[in-house]
Amino acid sequence: SQIFTMKSNKNETTPAAAAPDQPPPSELKTIGLSLLGTFVAARCLAVVSRLATALAAPAMGFYLFSTCPTNDSFDGKKELKRVLRGDKLPEDHPDKPKGFFQKAMAKVSATVEAEAAVFAGCKVEIVDIWGIIKVAYIRHPITKTAYFWLGAVNKWRYMMAKDFPQGENSKTE
Repeated sequence: SQIFTMKSNKNETTPAAAAPDQPPPSELKTIGLSLLGTFVAARCLAVVSRLATALAAPAMGFYLFSTCPTNDSFDGKKELKRVLRGDKLPEDHPDKPKGFFQKAMAKVSATVEAEAAVFAGCKVEIVDIWGIIKVAYIRHPITKTAYFWLGAVNKWRYMMAKDFPQGENSKTE
């Protein structure tokens, strides 16, 4: 008889006995409405984000276009000297000159190397990209290295140096 009563308790259709692991129906409604509200809010934020991007992109393009530096503002010899004497290196770089004597020697060395590069025929080339930004590069004929700068927002910023193959000469010759 005890076994029969246990079975009869499990077969009852009261909400607490029917699903002891499931939350009551009112809690399910709350969770469902929360999920629906979250979905609607996410969709609204996505639309606002797309609209902001659509408005900000042309404004940013116009800003970059109006502040693009001129070709005449790039002084190749001066910029090459800055790179060669280590001005563009981070403070913790081992090749950056530290003391007064090291800085003076780096300055003299950079001046001599930049003048030798000019004498050997290094060329400065500037590529204009839609009038928004410019990329300037100098191909150093002695060290077989190309140095690159990015021109945007009224400034020229050094980007990198890259060695070019020995057999490849200047493409402008």
